Amino acid sequence: MLVTGGYDGDQSAWLAGGDGYAGVITAITADRAAVALDHELVLDAPENKQWQDFGAGSFQPLREVKTARGTYIVVTHGWVGQTWVDPIRLQVGLCEGQPDLDAIPKGGGVGYWVESHAGIGLLAPARRAFRRQRS
Repeated sequence: MLVTGGYDGDQSAWLAGGDGYAGVITAITADRAAVALDHELVLDAPENKQWQDFGAGSFQPLREVKTARGTYIVVTHGWVGQTWVDPIRLQVGLCEGQPDLDAIPKGGGVGYWVESHAGIGLLAPARRAFRRQRS
């Protein structure tokens, strides 16, 4: 799958100038999915901003950091009653290790919250490589 998009379109800070991040779904629930990336993703926050860190799952951020890093992305539905059918709005958490989707409280977050308006797309198996540059 490709996790892409953002509130600021292709200028969204978490995309770092690329078109998205590819990975494999390792777990899925009715409103969340964990995506394993091929490589560690390291994101520096935009100037005068920081990423909120929700750890393994919390209602409130535990801290704020200048650099977010991880090998898993968790996408969470942005709307109550949303399904996995387009159009879709997803919140994105970047996690250092494999997340436990059941440990995330309803209405809470997980990992470093890096985007609130992402989308997803399916990739052909040959295109599953880590993507950061534009095609």
